[in-house]
Amino acid sequence: MLSFRAHLSPVNGMDDFDEEAVLAKIHLVDGDILMLSGSLVDGSGTPSSDFDFCVMAQSKDERFHRDTFPRESHMRYYTSGDRVRASFDYLPHSLLGVDVEYWTVQEISDMLASHAQLYAHMKSRARKSSSFAASAVDFRLLSRLTYGVPLTDAAGFEKIANEVRPGEIAYTAFRTAVGSYPDFRDLAGMWAQGDYESALIAARKLGVDTFRGLTHVYGNTNRNPKYLARFLARLPEPLSGLTARFRHLNAYGVADPADAADAVLEWLDLIDLAFAEIRQARDKAAAFVGRSDFLGLLKSELHQSMSWNAEISNEYCFRAREAEPGVPSLRELLTAMTARGSAEHRLPLQEWAAGRTAPAGENNQFS
Repeated sequence: MLSFRAHLSPVNGMDDFDEEAVLAKIHLVDGDILMLSGSLVDGSGTPSSDFDFCVMAQSKDERFHRDTFPRESHMRYYTSGDRVRASFDYLPHSLLGVDVEYWTVQEISDMLASHAQLYAHMKSRARKSSSFAASAVDFRLLSRLTYGVPLTDAAGFEKIANEVRPGEIAYTAFRTAVGSYPDFRDLAGMWAQGDYESALIAARKLGVDTFRGLTHVYGNTNRNPKYLARFLARLPEPLSGLTARFRHLNAYGVADPADAADAVLEWLDLIDLAFAEIRQARDKAAAFVGRSDFLGLLKSELHQSMSWNAEISNEYCFRAREAEPGVPSLRELLTAMTARGSAEHRLPLQEWAAGRTAPAGENNQFS
């Protein structure tokens, strides 16, 4: 019988379980690659976690069709039309669940190819991107492929794993996570109104997104913010002071609503410090767009015929901090925007735009 217990990370309070009862819910056939992954493997599990399995079949069979899937064996199963994608059930007398995804080897290979295209697209733009949502990529599965354990056909799994590029997955996750200027602009508007409680909610979101980005620049491929505190705890020890401040403010907030304004400013300071660490760490991350190249992407968005104003200046002052250390702090930027002005910075925005004409087409790309 297959055994997977040795691959699970210790979890305090976890119920005992029968491996045979777990495996009975998977419906393996000869030739399948079976991968174990999820929080019980990567060390972020709890007593109510699922056993996360992925079946990689050589081709579709009766398990992939709703009419022939053994549905009576499961609490529920998930479909896309006729196609069965996953099944879920609980173990008796336990908080533990058994979650199984069903893929073919070809589908995973196609997904990896789609991610390669997505990564190339992400490297060509400087803005926070939502392109991932429209891509043919299951990011959760891609992340699991970077650390999953093969329980059958290790050679077949290795062939798939050799196509996985963890650094590129981390960069794609980073580009979809790191805080965006529209979020900061919303925060500034709330602040200008004196609505500090709403501004605090916006600051917290911006902070979570930026600290998620910090974990990705250090190689984390998991986009799920649920376990962000645990991912932060795995960062290098010199960052422990910064991450401790973040974790306390994120988890416990402020004791009195009257302290909301001060908490917003504390968030902005933490975000600035996180960006400083991102700038340093990305220099060592081979799959990340380098700082000079990132500034080049910012330059490529500018053109001489723009209607230059304070808002454009402030946007690029905010976004450039991902690569440029000499920009004003977020506190200074917030003060300038509250006064309906622009922050003083040394970014040569109009010089960068010299000779460039207005872009034609989508995504600010020049024809």
